[in-house]
Amino acid sequence: MSDFDAFFRENYSLVVGVAERRLNSLADAEEIAAAAFRVAWQHASAGEEITVPWLYGVVRNLVGNEYRRRTRQAALVDKIETTVQVDADSDDGDPGNLREVVASLPTKHREVIEMAYWDDLSAPEIAEVLGLSPGAVHARLSRAREALRQALAAAGGERG
Repeated sequence: MSDFDAFFRENYSLVVGVAERRLNSLADAEEIAAAAFRVAWQHASAGEEITVPWLYGVVRNLVGNEYRRRTRQAALVDKIETTVQVDADSDDGDPGNLREVVASLPTKHREVIEMAYWDDLSAPEIAEVLGLSPGAVHARLSRAREALRQALAAAGGERG
């Protein structure tokens, strides 16, 4: 696929630049470029013509996906903080702290918190992933929220 190699070499920096201008992150832009060229490779391997305008469309879609992921991530922080009713005085507003606290939870609690709030999965969807009943997921999620409340309170006390 030397034609693809040439297409890649000619357009990689262009794709990274387009994505970086929209995302303000070189690392994210490089991931977008890798994903875009993976899609391009698949299409080229199937004998389809790939062009720069088509590639821009792929990049545009991938950047849109990244915007939605970022929005979900920000919403996760807000949703968890609201759900666990964190006192504004005990939270420094740093979503990184919340992520650290979630990461410190036991695996079974962290999994359901991340699936419910980060991935926005329903209880039946989580149940299917984990091989549990929806009722068991609701119970586990309730225990996970309580563990998160306690961990956030402890983290707030350690900072004070």
